[in-house]
Amino acid sequence: MISSDPRVPWPPRASHPADSSTLPLYMVLFFLLGVFSFATYGLSDGEGALILASIISGVFFACFLILFAIYWVGYLLKGHASWLAERQADSDGPSTGHQPEA
Repeated sequence: MISSDPRVPWPPRASHPADSSTLPLYMVLFFLLGVFSFATYGLSDGEGALILASIISGVFFACFLILFAIYWVGYLLKGHASWLAERQADSDGPSTGHQPEA
């Protein structure tokens, strides 16, 4: 239950994903793991090694793409939130989409 008592402090907000340095670090890590795993297994002789390299590097690249999508959506939402706050500050309240009549 949420208390409306002003003395109750709000819990600290988590930082925005676009501000986090961890997400880009994981993106680079998974990308490099994908490249190195494909290079390591791909240089091995045999068809089985190439299939294994494709599967393992595909998993790492899929993780990279998922993290990239999360980061990009967070970046776009952060930009939209700042744009919306700036627009509401200019109009002195929430925008209703109506033009004032003259």
